Amino acid sequence: MSNLHRRSLVPIVIGLLVLILAPAVLAQEEAPTDATAPADEQGAVGEVPEPAVRIAPEAPAEVEQAWTFRYLIPTSLVIALLVVVGSIVAYFVKVVRTRFRLIQ
Repeated sequence: MSNLHRRSLVPIVIGLLVLILAPAVLAQEEAPTDATAPADEQGAVGEVPEPAVRIAPEAPAEVEQAWTFRYLIPTSLVIALLVVVGSIVAYFVKVVRTRFRLIQ
């Protein structure tokens, strides 16, 4: 491999590593320590008082997908498919048809 190829490969590998590892690093949350936990009225650190009224947890409402996901992504996939099919047809018309001549 030439030196030019190696130089162009290094930024690509670094960029891919950043794209792969950045979400994992950003998703990590700090765990609260005893020093950061607030003290309640009795002075005990980290104890959570009993709630006055218990509320049953509700099931999360089903979230409707955004219009961009519902319309733009299928449209872009159809356009990409049309481009691929169109380029295959154009290749056939320009290259394959002119390769052979019909002699009568």
